[in-house]
Amino acid sequence: MTPWAVAVLAVLLASGTRSALAESIRISGTGGAIGTMRILGEAFRKTNPGIRVNILPVMGSSGSVKAVLAGAGETRYARTPFVFGANGTLKMTGLTLGGLVEIYAGKRDWESGKRIRLVLRPPEDSDIPVLKGMSPGMSAAVDIAMRRKGMIRATTDHDVADAIENVPGAFGGTTLSLVLSEKRALRIISLDGIAPSVRTMADRSYPYRKTFFMVTKKNPPAPVRRFIDFVRSPAGSAILAKNGQSAVREEGILP
Repeated sequence: MTPWAVAVLAVLLASGTRSALAESIRISGTGGAIGTMRILGEAFRKTNPGIRVNILPVMGSSGSVKAVLAGAGETRYARTPFVFGANGTLKMTGLTLGGLVEIYAGKRDWESGKRIRLVLRPPEDSDIPVLKGMSPGMSAAVDIAMRRKGMIRATTDHDVADAIENVPGAFGGTTLSLVLSEKRALRIISLDGIAPSVRTMADRSYPYRKTFFMVTKKNPPAPVRRFIDFVRSPAGSAILAKNGQSAVREEGILP
């Protein structure tokens, strides 16, 4: 597995009920994508006032993977850097990959006199293949981390971000899209001297990423198709870029 191994994150789009005033689109999905979907929905409403966009409770990444597998149609629409965030009590601003391995393997538990509290996702979560794909050493370190006692366990993307923001010394993996779209108060860590960004992801100097999909039923209704077209438009691409994502263009909805 390479650092470019893709983790599938889904955003589910469904048509809601039609009232005398408006049609509606229901959106749910993984936490890394949903903040930007809320912003996209607000922008979409300005040019489509007859369509309501309702954001539903977020599902975990593993639930999103199941949704992709069960979906009748999917459209790959964006990529975002997979990043590491630190609580404000940790003074680190950058790590080498070797230093990251040491943190996960339990060989580096302190930083400037502060205890590092590692935040981990469940074994089936889509973060795990990204972490293990970074290097053979990181793969082994993740296995060790999963067996360590005292780690912070987080079920969803938002659980991770909440822990990193609020627990002194917390450190873990998240996505640039979540941090920027939700204005999260955590420090993004550079790796091997490279700061994660849309630009460094595009030129491959920062090689760790996740991919987002929109998933629909087969032959989605007109409001859903209009929203998909908006996400893939220049206006949608600009919103994605502002929130830490690079647009991916595909022709039509995949079967």
